[in-house]
Amino acid sequence: MEKDFSQLPDEGFEQLVDPAERTFFIERTGVTMRWILISACSVIQFIKPVVPMRFYYVILPIAIAYNFSIRTLLTKWRKHISAISLFTGIMDIIVSVAIIFMTATTDIYLWYFVLLVSHAARFGFAGAILSPVLFSLVYTAGLLARGYVGEVIPVHSLLIRSTFFVITGLVSGYLAREERRRFDNILKQQRDLLITRQKRKELRDVLQRYVSYNVVDELLKNPDAFKLGGTKRKISVLFSDIEGFTRLLSRFDPEKVIRLLNEYLTEMTNIIFEYDGMVDKFVGDAIIGIFGAFKSYTDNAARAVKSAFAMQKKLEELQIKWRENGIETINARIAVNTGSAILGNVGSPKRMDYTAIGDTVNTASRLQSIAQLGKVVISGNTYGEVMDIVEVKNLGNMQLKGKSEPTEVYEVLSIKK
Repeated sequence: MEKDFSQLPDEGFEQLVDPAERTFFIERTGVTMRWILISACSVIQFIKPVVPMRFYYVILPIAIAYNFSIRTLLTKWRKHISAISLFTGIMDIIVSVAIIFMTATTDIYLWYFVLLVSHAARFGFAGAILSPVLFSLVYTAGLLARGYVGEVIPVHSLLIRSTFFVITGLVSGYLAREERRRFDNILKQQRDLLITRQKRKELRDVLQRYVSYNVVDELLKNPDAFKLGGTKRKISVLFSDIEGFTRLLSRFDPEKVIRLLNEYLTEMTNIIFEYDGMVDKFVGDAIIGIFGAFKSYTDNAARAVKSAFAMQKKLEELQIKWRENGIETINARIAVNTGSAILGNVGSPKRMDYTAIGDTVNTASRLQSIAQLGKVVISGNTYGEVMDIVEVKNLGNMQLKGKSEPTEVYEVLSIKK
């Protein structure tokens, strides 16, 4: 079963396979094989010479220098590995032809079985078939030139050797073809992975302009979860609204007001994200944040309250900066409520919003409307879960618009360390 690379994380994933790695491995193995052949042939040469010694003393340093040069090229010029492979393949054939015509033994054909494997690896199935046919012709021509055919080597023996050349070529070529197919498959998987990662990055960049990173992560991990429908879950809802924003638009340059608003919303959004909240939506200048939308923490209420308090503190810093720069300042009210709500996608298949629906959300909105400027208020439900970490002022039971029963309300004075 092939691995589904689309499920792998975007970060920390390096390129799996260098497309030139296979060729580099073949040539590196070829260097090792030549050292072995040079050593073995030298031993044989001194036991029973197969070429005149005068030729041996010329050939040996050339062979050593050649192999050293190939090793150096592989180290310093790896980016030209394809050209190096073609060059070494041609040189190996030339050396083989020279050995056939220079040696005094009829067993030199055994050398070719080693060479054939490298031909199959380099040139694939077609090369593995063509190579033994050409070698058989060159080998036969060499034996004929020295008068070995018929007297030293019977014709049927020559045919058997040539047949073995071709059979070995077919087997080597088949194995090389299967190995190459597997390698190409790995490269294809790698390309698919890189394309998938690029598409996911582009999608993430687009989505994070509109929804919080937790929604983006969930969407990328589990797209099927973002279908029409919803689930009931306990959450904490943060509702923030700017006082008199419409009046600001009518009094000042709209472009400057929007720049101020964007700066404010950016800072507030970062704080919500910092406490693992989800920015449900911006409704004009209002912010709706949800804590526990996807990953339900045991301290969702505490995260929401800490986030709300930090947002007011950040707004105070922004106000100081705006005043120093002669910019009109703004004030906000923030409220937090905790309870059950329906979470899911609302809309049509062509345009959906992942949001929360229910009385918990409505109550947070009503609470925000009664908060004083620059303050954070919370419901009794929220206070019951955060009483150990906050200092509060009990505002009593208040009748909220649209609610049949009074709601217990608290103003957050500070967060305990």
